[in-house]
Amino acid sequence: MGNRFDNFGSLGDLFPETEIKCRIRGCRNTIHISGDEAMHNLAKGNSSRPDKMCEECYQLFLTLQDKEVPCSKPGCTATWTWNRFQQLENAASGHADTPPRGFCAACREEIREGSDLEQPCRMRGCKNTWVWSRRMQVQSGNGKPPRRLCEECFQTLKKLEDRELPCRVRACNNTFVWNKYLQLEHLHEGKSLDNPPRRMCEGCLNKFQGLSNSTEPCKVHGCKGTWVYSAYEQLENLISCKEGESPEKPSRMCKECFDFFNAAKDQEVTCKNRGCDKTWLWTRSMQLGFRQKGDINHPPSRMCDDCMSRLKSLSETEEPCQIQGCKGTWTYRPEDQLHDQLLGRKAPQKTCKACQEFLGSHEALEIACERCGKVFSWSSQEQLLCSLGVFGKPELCADCVQKEMAVIRPPAAKPTPKVDKYTIRIPQGGTWNEDPLIREWPPHMSRESISRMEEAAIRIVCFGDEMTSCGSDLSKSWPALLEKRLQERYGQEYGKIGVLNAGISGCTTRLGCRRFARDVLPFEPHLLIVSFAFSDTRMQHPESLKKENMAERLERLSADFDQMRALFGQLPAYCRSLFWLPNPVFPQQDGIQMPDWRENGRIDENVRGFFEAHLRQVRLKCRNESIPLLDGRALFEIGGMHSALRWMENWFQPNEIGLNNFVGWFENMIQSENLLQGAQEE
Repeated sequence: MGNRFDNFGSLGDLFPETEIKCRIRGCRNTIHISGDEAMHNLAKGNSSRPDKMCEECYQLFLTLQDKEVPCSKPGCTATWTWNRFQQLENAASGHADTPPRGFCAACREEIREGSDLEQPCRMRGCKNTWVWSRRMQVQSGNGKPPRRLCEECFQTLKKLEDRELPCRVRACNNTFVWNKYLQLEHLHEGKSLDNPPRRMCEGCLNKFQGLSNSTEPCKVHGCKGTWVYSAYEQLENLISCKEGESPEKPSRMCKECFDFFNAAKDQEVTCKNRGCDKTWLWTRSMQLGFRQKGDINHPPSRMCDDCMSRLKSLSETEEPCQIQGCKGTWTYRPEDQLHDQLLGRKAPQKTCKACQEFLGSHEALEIACERCGKVFSWSSQEQLLCSLGVFGKPELCADCVQKEMAVIRPPAAKPTPKVDKYTIRIPQGGTWNEDPLIREWPPHMSRESISRMEEAAIRIVCFGDEMTSCGSDLSKSWPALLEKRLQERYGQEYGKIGVLNAGISGCTTRLGCRRFARDVLPFEPHLLIVSFAFSDTRMQHPESLKKENMAERLERLSADFDQMRALFGQLPAYCRSLFWLPNPVFPQQDGIQMPDWRENGRIDENVRGFFEAHLRQVRLKCRNESIPLLDGRALFEIGGMHSALRWMENWFQPNEIGLNNFVGWFENMIQSENLLQGAQEE
């Protein structure tokens, strides 16, 4: 039987012998596969042409071992396993035993969990993107994508060629190369290649690299700012200059002064002299120069042209000293003469310089009575009259003089009851005379108001700025309304109550300290009501209210507040003090006051922010020093901003409703804090 089928051969003859490549990438060897081997592979369910190594690769494979290779991610200290098979493929590719870039298991997991990101093309103006793959993201290490071109920009770049263009520097005839990359950037900016940029040639560039920007002082007198004299401007001046000559440095404003000058406008300002209704022109140049002297955002006090002409026609005169027996004179300056003429007043009564020096250098002396030995005070005024020969030096005290006079003159038929009246004497000279804003009395302080304060059993002084003075009509101011309210409530208990309005528009805390001895101390008040918060912040220039300057300005206002508090030590021991904060304000941009300030949306947030910061500072100081404080801003907004706006006359002044609200709050504060208890302690 077997002999019958010997001629058929084996089944393997049905499969042709083949040559296959070695399965290892990079290896060029082949492997011989016989028909029988192909048949057996197929019978086992495998491919008739299996993946196999050549003998050479197999022998090398047996010598290799798996290796731990550091992770390719920057900063990662883990490793990944470089197995023998990967090493074999690496060697077959001609890379010997140099391991490829690979990642540890954690980094591979990070790659799997990540996602490809679209990154913008590096070319400015191009809105296309390129794909930053997950693997590239991990390889970067720092998480920052590289800067690359998109495909469209790359193809456009291939079509461009470098061009030679003339140097941009004046007086230079050389050229520079405008390369194709810069041309591509030019195209993406929406510009035509027919309008190339103006650039420097190589020679100018070399000179330019030897130059550097220099900081030059501002041309405005008194300004400490600077402007930058750029290297390019220096180069242009250098190229334009003749050989052997040095270019002249330009003179310019700093940016802050230049911006201020461009934004400023000439303004018509009312003459500083009371009684004159004319104006003078506050030019932009004057505003810029005045700005360097301080941070007050309002025009200086200055006379109109008409007053200046009248002033030039006047000359100094010598007026007699008001002290009895003195033959000296005092100088009546033209400024004071003009001021008095405008107000329709005669020359005032003043003391000469010698009398002033005498009063300033002599203090009251304690003298013992020659009769009873009682010590009494000999005032500096009486000493001056004695030195002038008007009176002699006193020898007896007032009681002994009264007894002696009783012997000389017969007693009156009926004794006249003694009138207990407080006498107020306002000093004539002081630091307030150095500033024209506060040189005159507060507008609502007159002889009549002083007389009413002398007759009052309780004296209250309202000391502050325009939020206290409340315009020209005294009867509509809140101090006048408060006097009526307190008189109705406490009149039967204390008697007559006098409230003095000592507010001056534009007066800051610092100026208030200067006039404290004139407008507060002579009245020896039982209660002092104080607020300068509005003028303290309104006088700041809006453009100067930057974060780096605000802290310094707040610190200055804090020092002014402390100085004011120190002056309170000169008040009588029975005097109580009450600070108050004004209502919300809505400052307008550029200082322009518009009738539609509620809805025009032109609120100057810098000025309002500084105002709010100062109010917070005053609140904190009053809380730390246990000083009673009436927070008008918080009370205005307690019912919401809508109701607060209905209580406002304009962007900063309360209307009649708002003023009456303030009067009610002051009355309640005085009652709850028992601020009139000084009347019982006097």
